Amino acid sequence: MADIAEETPAAAVSVNIRSRWRMLHRVPVHVREEKKHVFEPVVVPLGPYHRRLHPQSQLLEPLKDAVQDMVCKLERTDRKSFLLSKICERIDEIRHFYGGADGYTDEELAEIMLRDACFLVFNMLPKTFPVIRQNLGMYGMLFMARDMYMLENQIPLWLIPLIHPQPSFLCKYLSSNVFGDYRMTQLPWENGGGEEPLHLLEAFHRTFLSLVPTPENSRDGGNNFSRLINKYNQPRPKKEGSRRTLWQSLNNPFQSATDLKAKGIHFRRSSHCLTDIKFFSFALYAELHLPLFNITNNSKTFFSNIIAFEMSPETDTDYGVTSYFNFMKTLIHSANDVKVLREKGVLYSRLASDEEVVEMFKSIDTYGYSKHGLLDEVKMRIEEHCSSKAKTWMADLINTKFQSPWTVIALAAAAFLLALTVVQTYYTINPTN
Repeated sequence: MADIAEETPAAAVSVNIRSRWRMLHRVPVHVREEKKHVFEPVVVPLGPYHRRLHPQSQLLEPLKDAVQDMVCKLERTDRKSFLLSKICERIDEIRHFYGGADGYTDEELAEIMLRDACFLVFNMLPKTFPVIRQNLGMYGMLFMARDMYMLENQIPLWLIPLIHPQPSFLCKYLSSNVFGDYRMTQLPWENGGGEEPLHLLEAFHRTFLSLVPTPENSRDGGNNFSRLINKYNQPRPKKEGSRRTLWQSLNNPFQSATDLKAKGIHFRRSSHCLTDIKFFSFALYAELHLPLFNITNNSKTFFSNIIAFEMSPETDTDYGVTSYFNFMKTLIHSANDVKVLREKGVLYSRLASDEEVVEMFKSIDTYGYSKHGLLDEVKMRIEEHCSSKAKTWMADLINTKFQSPWTVIALAAAAFLLALTVVQTYYTINPTN
């Protein structure tokens, strides 16, 4: 049996059972248990998964119909028929997307897709806030922002450019929500960046893991000193006598941000890419570069659903988001850790306190999983730095003895006086003519 397993690649096993279309897999029952508020929509159901059982589904139908009428009348009166015909051409693909969508005819499913796609695009437009607030109220607005990014509440991504064909629309929307500005000029999967995402949540996933150049990154990249640092800190070839066991490579040292700071490790912001984590160690100094991360009231729901997507079947991913949160959980143990990272511009928070940020990171379950090899080099370098007696002793000396500038001034004055005493003694014993 072992020989068979070794000689049978996993891809060869799955090639015959995978469809040419991908499917939106639901969150497993054992994962959603006691977490329905994280994985099930509260205000706005999109798609057939929660449409019939949702308590507010019928209340929202008039609003969805009104939005559909507004969107379909933007260009010509027969736009609705045109859009429905385009959707019906791919109705088999849509039915596979939802695992069959049993209980709906092709015409009913096409109507649901058009109505929900128009509603989603309408909410993505920047100036529709007053209309939605007037119909749903502020509570509805706040919960709708969570519902749109739930895994089971997605619609096929190709419906968005069908409803809003402007090429830059989706790019600007993703850039604004991920980066806070419009720095992204093309979608991460364009020009050879892989296949198009299945839905909007996967589009966000790809954007959070893409390294978009910024003026700050360009300056760092063009700095000769930065190039020297990167060259000095290239991954070292593994020596035969220093191979790490599997348990050593998977080990988390559980060093919090405050612990690392006390051992001479300084924090610096890298980029927005969640896997852009690097560690640079020098003689008596080290830097841990971490991606900028913006925390909101919806972060728990949003990233819990992205992790659920990463762990879904038929998902080709390196588990970058899961690995990022698993890594950050080792750094953030208390409010002091959050404070250290906030002061360095690594974390931005719209929550009321640092304690809430700690609870947010704790509440996002990674199930203890991190992609093997993704951050192993960083963890190994941190462990080596913290294990060095000379580096940690010097850092402790600086942090405990020279925290006050007056201590440094006193030491310099004492050294100066000692030097004067030595010179005076020398000339007293050896007077010059």
